[in-house]
Amino acid sequence: MIQYPKLTISDRLNQQRERLPLADLQETFKESWTVNEKWQVTFAITDSLAYEKAIQLLDVQNIVNYDGQSYVITQCTKTVSGGVSVYEVTASHLFYRLANNVRQNSVKNGTQTYGLADAVNFMLANNDQGVTAKFIGDFPRIKIENLGNSSFNKFLQDYISKFNASYVLDNQQIIFYSATYLKHQPVIDTLFYQHDVEDVKLSLDTTSLVNEVRCLGKPIDQGSGTNDSKTKYQVNFTYRDDNSIHKWGLQRGDPLSDERFTDQGSMTEYARQTVQAQPIATLTTTAWDVVIKQCETVKLIMPNLNWKTTVALNGYERNPFNQFSLPTITFDNASLAVNDINVAMFKHITNSHTHVGKTMAQLQEALGDLQNGDLITDDDTIDKLNELGEIS
Repeated sequence: MIQYPKLTISDRLNQQRERLPLADLQETFKESWTVNEKWQVTFAITDSLAYEKAIQLLDVQNIVNYDGQSYVITQCTKTVSGGVSVYEVTASHLFYRLANNVRQNSVKNGTQTYGLADAVNFMLANNDQGVTAKFIGDFPRIKIENLGNSSFNKFLQDYISKFNASYVLDNQQIIFYSATYLKHQPVIDTLFYQHDVEDVKLSLDTTSLVNEVRCLGKPIDQGSGTNDSKTKYQVNFTYRDDNSIHKWGLQRGDPLSDERFTDQGSMTEYARQTVQAQPIATLTTTAWDVVIKQCETVKLIMPNLNWKTTVALNGYERNPFNQFSLPTITFDNASLAVNDINVAMFKHITNSHTHVGKTMAQLQEALGDLQNGDLITDDDTIDKLNELGEIS
């Protein structure tokens, strides 16, 4: 028996809760998630007397309860055509509304250095929305000027990427994972092309590519007796990725500053791991019977290309109410070399062309015999010609 996730709709105060028609959900429901950007559900419900109470709840700011999470209806459009009313609904995860309501009106004046936990705890201090945070892994420390006087949602938009963090939402809680923590997690799941996944698409993005940055370590305390207002650092150098510059051209980025470093060798290694010196390679595919876990790292294997890589899941679209609707999942292997799959695909195409060329030569030789008046009648030769015709 198929087990569907539980979905109900309720009013804003959760005083009334109703179920929605499964048939409509099977046809139109979509759950969409992109790491650090969005988590929402969309669906369309046709007006029906049998679900009159539920349809009355299809209104903005009411709540969709789905698979243990709450979503706030942000858009609801009613369309009437041919005497039939259809309600199209978009609902975003509850956390986004709460995060927008959490506002830190105090300001920490000046430019100061913060760890992620320090900055987040300041932004969430004494909030009245019940928002809590959890931190997993080690995060870099960054400089922030005049922290505060904004919503927590704005803070996430401005700084989460600078802390090299990914987050997962669980109703009122936000869980932060460091990039190094996710990178070193053991790979549990392996996906095989044409067994677990199909229709693999590769795209490259150089928007955030950086291959030269100025690196600044721990500031030197110059004391109050000096007139030199320019900050000096124990570590101050320029990091360059020459291979990236050779392949993609010079792409300078903002200074990389972290007061933890007093040794250039250590900070060079940190810069090497932090700077996005290769284009972001995104793999999108449709999946069959695959359990989707946010931010999970999996191994993707394409035997026909003799190619495999480790990729992190950073987005998906799915309809768990329809077993025949395959989810679309997006992987990001930004930390890996992006040429591997291109090389594998090129080899595959080259081998295919070579194979087809050899086959056509054999076929033309056989047809030449026919043109010379030789009638082919024996079963063995006919079978060979049939085999040639089947090769692609």
